[in-house]
Amino acid sequence: MMSKMLNICFMGNPKFAVQTLDVLYKEENIDVKLVVSSKDKKRSRNKVTPTPIKQYALDNDIPVDTPDSVNTEEFVNQLKDLGIDFIVVVAFGQLIGDLLLKEFKDRIINLHPSILPKYRGAAPMQFTLLNGDTKTAPTTMLIEKGMDSGDILMQNIVDVDLKDDYYSLEEKMSDLGSQAICDTLLNFDIVYQNRTKQDDDKATFTSKISKEMGKIDWEKSSFEIYNQIRALIDFPKAYFVYEGENVKVLEAEILENYDSKPGYIYKADSKNNIIIGTGDGAIKINKLQFPGKKAMETKAFLMGNEFKKGIILDDWFRIKLWNSW
Repeated sequence: MMSKMLNICFMGNPKFAVQTLDVLYKEENIDVKLVVSSKDKKRSRNKVTPTPIKQYALDNDIPVDTPDSVNTEEFVNQLKDLGIDFIVVVAFGQLIGDLLLKEFKDRIINLHPSILPKYRGAAPMQFTLLNGDTKTAPTTMLIEKGMDSGDILMQNIVDVDLKDDYYSLEEKMSDLGSQAICDTLLNFDIVYQNRTKQDDDKATFTSKISKEMGKIDWEKSSFEIYNQIRALIDFPKAYFVYEGENVKVLEAEILENYDSKPGYIYKADSKNNIIIGTGDGAIKINKLQFPGKKAMETKAFLMGNEFKKGIILDDWFRIKLWNSW
């Protein structure tokens, strides 16, 4: 049993951060004094809603604040008045500035879902999948001025299964990461003494995920396309153009024993689903979504809809353009 209750300020926004807040809130030796999140905004169907983290705080009667900036003397004084021991940051979005770094030196802890120093930046889980990595880790670290460059406190390696997509990896990292944050806080003195500095020479950085990253290039290998589909399943979703419409691919599998015919539709029937050639073989599309329609299993879609086979996807646009001249 700890001799002193730890007073925590938790900063975060998305669903990924909720489990960590939940674990800390339910830990008997931790008192979540304040939750800090982004302001309410239009998130779906033009409805103004709070972030998942703010909603959790409201549901559990935890004091919550949504300041324009946490880097003000007023906010720092607010934390001092609350007797905050540690600030925990999970996918918050705001940069932590000099005022907080000075006042809470080596007491601001971040959960980053990658094997740091690999994949510093905004989208580490997506790039773990995009690059077909087989290992990752939820990393607890000290926040400093640099982007995700602080000392590593705890890092436990996790297997990434070939069947993992963004959703399953997010769940895995949220589950293990929340416990890592809790363990880091409850054993901070020992963990801090054994912290390790990151090797900046080995650092890699990720970009934000953009809509443009979703378009499938059939010249790429089956493995690359498969990774694109599972990495971008949340946003923006991988897609290809068929008869002028962007068709989202939600589930797929790699097939062997197919010649390299990029974009060629080998089969399109309810028995075989849709099989499309890639740069080194083919993939089978098992779940898709047409614009304005619900996501459907490919087999069910093909029972009531036609999908042309024997054509090359990128050729459709060129033929259409040629006929319009």
